[in-house]
Amino acid sequence: MPVRQLHPLFVAELTRIDLAAGIDARTQGEIERTMDRYAVTVLPDQNLDDEKQIASAALYGPLEVSPPVHSQDGGPAAALRIRNPHIFDVSNLDESGKTLDLDDQRRAYRQGNELWHTDSSFRQKSATWSMLHARVVPPAGADTEFVDTRAAYDALPDTMKARIGGLVAEHSIWHSRARLGGYTPTDEERKARPPARHPLVRRHPGSGRNALYIASHASHIVGWPEDEGRALIDELVAFATQPRFVYAHPWRRGDLVIWDNRCTMHRATPFESSTHVRDMRRATVIDTTAGAPAA
Repeated sequence: MPVRQLHPLFVAELTRIDLAAGIDARTQGEIERTMDRYAVTVLPDQNLDDEKQIASAALYGPLEVSPPVHSQDGGPAAALRIRNPHIFDVSNLDESGKTLDLDDQRRAYRQGNELWHTDSSFRQKSATWSMLHARVVPPAGADTEFVDTRAAYDALPDTMKARIGGLVAEHSIWHSRARLGGYTPTDEERKARPPARHPLVRRHPGSGRNALYIASHASHIVGWPEDEGRALIDELVAFATQPRFVYAHPWRRGDLVIWDNRCTMHRATPFESSTHVRDMRRATVIDTTAGAPAA
């Protein structure tokens, strides 16, 4: 299987793989080894429906269930467009297939994806891989940007590495959703998705390298004054997202992009979402082990 590196530091493209037809143990292992090295892997031309996407993701572990999101402030959960609970709807469409109204809370909720983030860091059992499949892409814009937080950690000054070693950050989905989009959770949502705590630096098991575990869900440093902790997180995010660390993926219909949440950050970029359709569907693998401490 030819491997083409897409960025000097990380990201690979694997071709001659057809997930819809099923893959053998050798191909499954090749994808895993590619992920361990490159952290983000692009598999083009994947003709997947929801069931086949789920089956491919489930080869690598148990899958998260997509939570309900309400369409109006304080209202009941919105009707589902995608019935399978293991598929996350990363689109600008409502349950009838129309673009979301500008005042729809689901639009506000998904706008938070334009912040640098790490999927499910707000869960105590966070995520290993996310697998996002492009069903419909707009004619322009809507790239997804990625950062390898192993490379960012390696480039930090030794004084900063010493400063952040052993620190723990608290992560909350409601912190990031309040920062961009202004989504207002119900009391039930807050109770169902409480904050989680993770080391600021973790060892990535696949590569053995240290990685920053930060981004927009991280609200503060445990045991620090909140403003000081927030300032440190912002400083680290700004360092890690310098252009030299960033890869922007231009989506094509049929692309499946896999990224390792334990050592990357990513964000969506804007597009004309009121006039163009973007239908993306994600399956997310649960990390069933505790995050390894930094080496």
